[in-house]
Amino acid sequence: MKKTIAILCSLFCFAGAIFAQSTASALPDDEIKVDLSKKVINVPRENAHLDEKDKTASVRIEYIPMVDEARIYYTCMYVQYDSGRAMNSVLGCLEDFTKENKYYHYKYMSKDRERYYKDSRGISWAEYSSHVKFTR
Repeated sequence: MKKTIAILCSLFCFAGAIFAQSTASALPDDEIKVDLSKKVINVPRENAHLDEKDKTASVRIEYIPMVDEARIYYTCMYVQYDSGRAMNSVLGCLEDFTKENKYYHYKYMSKDRERYYKDSRGISWAEYSSHVKFTR
């Protein structure tokens, strides 16, 4: 009895493998192209809501239009870094970005982060970053 069940199961598997369609032939004309490319926007200094004291500060936005997400980075030298100024600059840039791209709201995807590092010349830098998702 066990042998006949094993033989029948193996025949069904063999027949299924022979008569199965490949997935490529099922949808020949439907090639879905997803563009998850990242757009990097270096915000000009006059539009970045920077304080006059921040000579080394810069703001960069990495935007993914397909999923309406952005990461915004505020970078300056460690000795001039102030988290309050960094947060105000990021908030101002986010408000400008939502208006320019016709979004009406955004929410934070994760907690804001601060990172401290040294570059190749040994200069200490501080980076404040936010990760947000926009809604239309």
